[in-house]
Amino acid sequence: MNELGPKIRALRLQRQLSLADLAASTGVSEATMSRIETGSSQVSAPHLYGLAQVFGIEIADFFTEPSALGGRRSLTRAGGGAPFTSPRLQAQLIAGDLRHKAMHPFVNRTTAHDLSQVGGLLAHAGEEYLHVLQGPLVFHSAAYEPLRLNGGDALYFDASDPHAYLTDKGSEAVFLVVSSATSPHPLAKDTIP
Repeated sequence: MNELGPKIRALRLQRQLSLADLAASTGVSEATMSRIETGSSQVSAPHLYGLAQVFGIEIADFFTEPSALGGRRSLTRAGGGAPFTSPRLQAQLIAGDLRHKAMHPFVNRTTAHDLSQVGGLLAHAGEEYLHVLQGPLVFHSAAYEPLRLNGGDALYFDASDPHAYLTDKGSEAVFLVVSSATSPHPLAKDTIP
């Protein structure tokens, strides 16, 4: 079962949003949103960005409890970070305990080698920086031809351009992605207590 579903439902109810309102504001069908909430369907990374925006929270709030500590420092040890799995990739949220970040860093892994395996190209608000830790990584986007990246290569791009991350058949790509934060959605009422 998907552990994000019950948290998404609780946030929706806390903000007194109907399932239809939440679905419409994130661009998914009401049936899909219902399956996400019950844990029978995984939420994609772009939809997770949209949900965070609608709820007026940070992506990290889906995975960790807010820290009462102040300051602007967060340590994530090697192999640490809150895990997140979607049909597109496996990820570890980095600096999940730090609130009000301007950036959201993830270490991602993918073994997908065909766009059909990841549901095609998807977009979200903001910008992204990616740094390939282990390649090859094949970056697909709507605006450009596929781009092959190897370990050490980096790319900065507009995340509103639909995109996807693939690798060669039989390979695994590992890469750091840092996404810029977006401003809260107009339906957002409160932050997580």
